[in-house]
Amino acid sequence: MRLLKRSELGLLMLLTPLSALATGPWQMWPTVGEATLKWGPWVIYDSQLRSPSGQYKPDQVSSLALVIKYRRNIPKDDLLEATDEQWQKLGFPAMKRQRWLRVLADIWPDVRQGDRLIFVVHPAGGTFYQDNRVIGEVRDQEMAKAFLNIWLSPDTEYPELRKQLIGQA
Repeated sequence: MRLLKRSELGLLMLLTPLSALATGPWQMWPTVGEATLKWGPWVIYDSQLRSPSGQYKPDQVSSLALVIKYRRNIPKDDLLEATDEQWQKLGFPAMKRQRWLRVLADIWPDVRQGDRLIFVVHPAGGTFYQDNRVIGEVRDQEMAKAFLNIWLSPDTEYPELRKQLIGQA
């Protein structure tokens, strides 16, 4: 068996799709924290944050997986509207939000009770999965971080949920 030269290995890594790099490992990553979002008497979803180390480090968000298991049926348009509201509260400009929402509108499905949407961040952006099937790529690192900030920013609308996800509760 011939070993690959460093240059050949580098070329192989460049030719490997980012989605292939993100596909396997996130399922094996330990859970950092778990949280449930409730709105009034309704449970909306259960969530998990995973990382290769099992810890959350705010300065190292290029390898995280946010897993959301929905406990209700939610139309895609409602998901997009809620995402826009959160980005607006976090201070993202309208032009960016609209551009990002167009990307998500092409990726997200309507979700049904029991569906899992997973967002796995990688250095060039992130990959969305529905259960274990890739449904779309985000090729914008700022957008990927903005999406995670809905849950992980210190300015999130849900500080208790954040604490639970990052393992501080």
